[in-house]
Amino acid sequence: MEKVLLAINGTMPDTKAFKYAVDLCMRIKADLKVLQVVRPHDLGGYISKLKNTANNAKRLIEGSMMAATFAEAGEHETANALMDEAKRNISKLLPESTRAGVSCDLLVRTGDTNKEILDYVRDNKDIVITVYDTPRGNNPKATARQIKNDLKSITKGLTIPVVMVQAEV
Repeated sequence: MEKVLLAINGTMPDTKAFKYAVDLCMRIKADLKVLQVVRPHDLGGYISKLKNTANNAKRLIEGSMMAATFAEAGEHETANALMDEAKRNISKLLPESTRAGVSCDLLVRTGDTNKEILDYVRDNKDIVITVYDTPRGNNPKATARQIKNDLKSITKGLTIPVVMVQAEV
């Protein structure tokens, strides 16, 4: 079965991007793969932001970060348990895919977003389109520059369409 990749550059998917990806999956009868990429140097900043989020979102992100930490330390069994918890939490946080009948799997990686997207699509030949959930930041000019550079890098390396979804300001 064909799959749509929702690539999240940061800690949380934007509702608009997630709904777009789910609607697309419904139209083309595809499964949804959510790839959340968190840059290692951003993890500290995300922890402080978590204090202001809902409990489900908080558990999702904390689980993702802890899983990445355990995986890097070689504690793969613990990392796998935390990733399972993250998957359960995103199902609670974003139930639209379940209601729409779209199968949704979450993958969390740490590293460079562009490289992780390119590697994932190259390794998974059943991905037919990538929906890119752009990062949101406090500095709109820096964020706009980053988005432009990211898209250029991603589209240069992929042979499938990339749709960019920006959060409403």
